[in-house]
Amino acid sequence: MRRTFFAAAAALCLAACNSSSGPERSTPAEFGEVTFAPTEVTPETDVEVEAFVTSKYGFRRVDIVYILDNDRSDVRFASLLRSFESEATSLTYKGTIPRQKAGRKVTFQVRAITAYDVVTLSDPQSYTIPDEEEDEKPEQHN
Repeated sequence: MRRTFFAAAAALCLAACNSSSGPERSTPAEFGEVTFAPTEVTPETDVEVEAFVTSKYGFRRVDIVYILDNDRSDVRFASLLRSFESEATSLTYKGTIPRQKAGRKVTFQVRAITAYDVVTLSDPQSYTIPDEEEDEKPEQHN
């Protein structure tokens, strides 16, 4: 009788350890509109990014991923958000990309990682900080 009980318990444990994972391990977060301001950036300007994000299964973190001058070997991160209401399934994320030197091109995406570690990136956006020398060049007339 004892053997039958342990065999049944072992079978139940194996059934509970189903190897296929549920949708929570593959469902990405979704992004609404992602905006940034100001649209005309200077070397003295931090850029504020705002994005509406939803995740049926909650969040682990949201941040900004950016690169400078299309150099994908130097990926940077800004404005990490890890504190959420435990049942939050949507939020308006606000983060800041720090000021950059004149002439730099900044390409960024908002990244959301769900509570089950599914990583999702918003569509990329970019802006270029005008080079101060370009602004000071006199116009040439022919």
